[in-house]
Amino acid sequence: MKYLYSLISGVIAAVLSILIHQSIPPIGVISALIFSFGVIWLVGRLFNARSYKVIAAIGWFAALLRGSTFGEGQELLVQGDGVGVTLLLLGTLVVLFAVAARN
Repeated sequence: MKYLYSLISGVIAAVLSILIHQSIPPIGVISALIFSFGVIWLVGRLFNARSYKVIAAIGWFAALLRGSTFGEGQELLVQGDGVGVTLLLLGTLVVLFAVAARN
């Protein structure tokens, strides 16, 4: 059950980050990165294990990968502009730092 909660938390963090990153360009990306770090760090803090943070990060990566590829109607949630690339690159680094952070 803890693994499922961790996975769902990571997916929800990624979905909210995807939805907020385009709003008010510099502030939206910064808040999305801080939110992603906070959620993954809190999952590890809640369950006292790094393995749960890894599961949350896997969910985060899966949802972000799905948002950055074309959908059935050719919609794209994370575009290839500066804001989208920043979310992809810095988001990956932030999530990895959150996994490596101490509980």
